[in-house]
Amino acid sequence: MTTKIILLILNIAGLLGALFWLYTNPDWEPIVTSIGFMGTLIAQIFSGKEKVASKVQMNQKGGKNSKNYQSKRDININIKNDKR
Repeated sequence: MTTKIILLILNIAGLLGALFWLYTNPDWEPIVTSIGFMGTLIAQIFSGKEKVASKVQMNQKGGKNSKNYQSKRDININIKNDKR
């Protein structure tokens, strides 16, 4: 199972728990909790199907005699061994 499906199942379980709480104790706290769970459920259902990493586009421009480093992850630049 993917992470999105697991989060969707947990959100539905939380919403059902909040609705049961609202049924047994009609107060403002279960109403706010139910609205919050409904909002996150709607956001999860209608969120994009693309991965976030595929939306990232990296562009880089450099001038003359310059060194450009570009990475999606952490990089280490060792300046001591830099030969100019």
